[in-house]
Amino acid sequence: MLIQISDGAKRYLDKKIAFYHSMRRVPRIIIAERSCSGAVFRLLFDAPHPEDTEVEVGGLRFFTPHTLLDEFGGFALDVEQFFFATRLKVSPIKQSFRCNCDAKCSQAAAKPIDDKGL
Repeated sequence: MLIQISDGAKRYLDKKIAFYHSMRRVPRIIIAERSCSGAVFRLLFDAPHPEDTEVEVGGLRFFTPHTLLDEFGGFALDVEQFFFATRLKVSPIKQSFRCNCDAKCSQAAAKPIDDKGL
């Protein structure tokens, strides 16, 4: 399964999806940052992009660039308590510790993602 979703995350997202539906926004999983500590992901509500792959799970539709699915093997969605608020936690199935910080990184394994250093 490309996206695993907990019951709590499904309840949380059902409310968000209902709110954003009239604005024609869909849940998209994107990469927020990439570092030696691993990649960080966010789920936001936006229009689908041409490079996105649609994944349906538990009656919910998610969109994400196919390159992220290929590299990270999918995502697990859960909720966590952050001070007094509930927030969505997006975790990759397979974490990647590749980074694009070789100029400031002390790890010998750090390599640019592509030959342009991106």
